[in-house]
Amino acid sequence: MSKYILELKNITKTFPGVKALDNVNFQLKSGEIHALMGENGAGKSTFIKVITGVHQPDQGEIFLKGKKVNIKDPNDSKKLGIAAIYQHATSYPHLSVTENIFMGHEKIDIKTKRILWEDMHQSAEKFLKELGAEFDPKRRMSTLSVAQQQIVEIAKAISTNAEIIIMDEPTASLTKTESEDLYRITEKLQEIGTSIIFISHRFEDMYRLAGRVTVFRDSKYIGTWGVNEVSNQDLIKAMVGREITQMFPSKNAEISEEIFRVEKLSRKGYFKDISFTLHSGEILAITGLVGAGRTELCQSLFGIERYDSGKLYFEGNEVEIKEVQAAMKLGIGYLPEDRQEQGLILDWELDKNISLTSLDKISQYSFIDRKKEKSMAKRLAELVNVKARSIFNLAKELSGGNQQKIVVAKLLTSDLKVIILDEPTKGVDVGAKSAIFKIMADLAAQGYAIIMVSSEMPEVLGMGDRILVMRNGEITKEMAVEEASQEKILAAAMQEKI
Repeated sequence: MSKYILELKNITKTFPGVKALDNVNFQLKSGEIHALMGENGAGKSTFIKVITGVHQPDQGEIFLKGKKVNIKDPNDSKKLGIAAIYQHATSYPHLSVTENIFMGHEKIDIKTKRILWEDMHQSAEKFLKELGAEFDPKRRMSTLSVAQQQIVEIAKAISTNAEIIIMDEPTASLTKTESEDLYRITEKLQEIGTSIIFISHRFEDMYRLAGRVTVFRDSKYIGTWGVNEVSNQDLIKAMVGREITQMFPSKNAEISEEIFRVEKLSRKGYFKDISFTLHSGEILAITGLVGAGRTELCQSLFGIERYDSGKLYFEGNEVEIKEVQAAMKLGIGYLPEDRQEQGLILDWELDKNISLTSLDKISQYSFIDRKKEKSMAKRLAELVNVKARSIFNLAKELSGGNQQKIVVAKLLTSDLKVIILDEPTKGVDVGAKSAIFKIMADLAAQGYAIIMVSSEMPEVLGMGDRILVMRNGEITKEMAVEEASQEKILAAAMQEKI
């Protein structure tokens, strides 16, 4: 009998113009947590879809418990005991937790053909309790947090008696505490014999959970190592094909005159008495624990949500920003934390996404000059180094890092002076992070003033010129990067304002 519960040999999958998987190999041991790492675009998503029957490989073989299988569709995959949990929840938000758990395999009375709701609720409650969750299975899915929705997805996998669970970036949107809860649940699944493929960009996930790690690069299999036998630097080199000796670029920006000033800005229930200045060429990093009010502050500075009191000064003049158009007219741009929901129209081509905020510049008499649009989009996509076959690709076809670059390119179509970046590297790989940091440093050197919100302390220290730490909607500490440390930032994020 094979020592592998799942084995893929020489898997190749080609789409028009793109080889998404190129002779890929992978082995999963029974009861193992196996990390899979690689840059966005390395082939991990296609790999998941081959295992779950969404795509059929052009060549190669799949073995389950030593027996060759042909996974024709997702139902086939489910019957074989394979389940996938994705970074972006694939739930039905307006249905209950129970309905989401049993969707597609409801409990039905054989005689009457009626759904056995009470049995399903009781089973759902049992699964949730086993996972340490206390919420009612009759709750609507849309009322749950991201972490709770992840637990429901895991409960759904358990309800199908899945022996293999694929977790795709499950910690990307979770707090540290929520991630710890997920680690506990994952280890519990391993204890009962479940085999897990854990896809992540985060080294802490790998070290905390996995016994082995496999790396893909450019759609190819690069290698498999024991987690304790490989260094971070070795893995980075395997993922990007080169050493990234300097994650954060040297900053050559000249910090000059004040361009934006915030005085005692408040929004009831979200933030209170926020005051700071921002200068041309400066990167001001705002950090703090999730729920500190950072995103809400940025949304008010950009006019998405209205502040209740306080004053704003732009280039020395008092201004009111009560709507997005007012912010854009001043020269303020905003990159939202959720690029897929708020930053892009995924079913549109790249050129249309990039030009969306500046149609007035490429239009005449209400008609869009397509030649101008294409030229502008191509220039800006090249400027931020987007990797795509052409600017006519759909946004949803790009990797996460390249989607983020498209949102940055869209910002640059406007005549901006201040750029607000909310978690600009969230959910992107190490190579894309390095590229985005380079773009930020270049923009600062050109005189842009940047506000960067980040939960990642290394990038706060690596990119910020000054650091603001928030807790419970207030600034608890302001410090120059030279005097900052991870310990000081964490202490300020966890204590009341002094």
